Order: sequence, then structure tokens, then C-alpha cells
Amino acid sequence: MPPVRRSPYILIVDDDEDFRLGLRDELERKGYQVEEAEDGQRALLKICERPPLLVLLDLQMPVMNGRELLTRLREQDETADVPVVILSSFGYEWEAELMGAQGYLGKPFEPLELEQTMARVLRPRLVVSQRVAKGG
Repeated sequence: MPPVRRSPYILIVDDDEDFRLGLRDELERKGYQVEEAEDGQRALLKICERPPLLVLLDLQMPVMNGRELLTRLREQDETADVPVVILSSFGYEWEAELMGAQGYLGKPFEPLELEQTMARVLRPRLVVSQRVAKGG
């Protein structure tokens, strides 16, 4: 089965509107397209409709929390390989990889930390997609 074609946007999933807006501004300044969801249920709908390049995911949210969203993403073939970086102020770094995330950032974090984490997570995928696009 060919890999799922992801849309060139980053999805921020967090119930804190101020946090989402601040992060969105930061990412858009760096040239990224950004979408938002305030809970896991809304995020799941967006991801299934249009898989993003990356999901920045809070764990503590109403309706559907980040753990449940991540579990559902990993269970579905279409979304199993969507990269996820957990953003949390509760220190779940040791648990992030076990849950299927590709990265973790503790809140609050510096913009440079986010940039470095995103580069580490996205770089291998971008190299692979460029090779596929060139036919090699």
C-alpha cells in the first residue's frame, strides 16, 4: 500500500486557546500552514479528512484526551504513521514514546526547542518524500 499523502500543515491540538494562538503565530511566522483543534475528537476528524505533516498534541483535554487520540491514530492504517509531538506540562516524557509519539516537549518551552524537535521529527520524512518524488 502506498504511503498516505499528507497535507503540508501542522495541527495544534490543545484546549488552551491562548496557547494555540501563540503557537500558531510562531509557526506561521516560520512559514508553516497551521490548523487547530481544541480537543481530540475534533482533531481526529481533521486528521482523518486531511492527514497533516505533524500533530502537536496536548494530553490533558476534555471530550477526548491526547492519549485516546494517539491510540486511535495508531490503530488506523491511514493515520498510523502521522508524526506526533506531545506538548505537556505534566512531565510525561518517558511515556511519550510508549504511547507512539515521535517527540515530547515540556510546557513551557522555548521556540528554539520546538523548532529543533520538529526538525528532528520531520527531517527523515521529508528526505524520504523527496526521494519518492524524484523516483529513487
